[in-house]
Amino acid sequence: MSKFVLKYIDEIVGRLKIFKLMVNNHCEYDEFERQIETESSYTTELVTIQTRLQDIANGKLLPKEKFRNITPKKDLVKEYEIKTRHLRVYLFHEEKTGRVIVCGGKKTRQQKDIKHFRQIKKEYFNR
Repeated sequence: MSKFVLKYIDEIVGRLKIFKLMVNNHCEYDEFERQIETESSYTTELVTIQTRLQDIANGKLLPKEKFRNITPKKDLVKEYEIKTRHLRVYLFHEEKTGRVIVCGGKKTRQQKDIKHFRQIKKEYFNR
């Protein structure tokens, strides 16, 4: 069984708290950020994602081209996708704490990443 820990993101301050999900002391979102920074071709898009996270924390409404609800029908836990031209970040809204970032990826792997994101979310809520 996986061990889950929420880690508050200090850099994002607002009415809504934003957390990273640690699974067995590993954070996929941190890994995603490191990968993008290493490749350096999408670093400006990574900054855009961080800006959108700040906007979300402040309660700003973003258009669906930038931030969209991807929750399957009949699912009680809301799922969201932050979008840039080439990058995606997936998060869900946990009622007790706020929004939780699970993972990020490139648009070319979008369907695989969403499937992976939903598997982690399922494990998180079924523990």
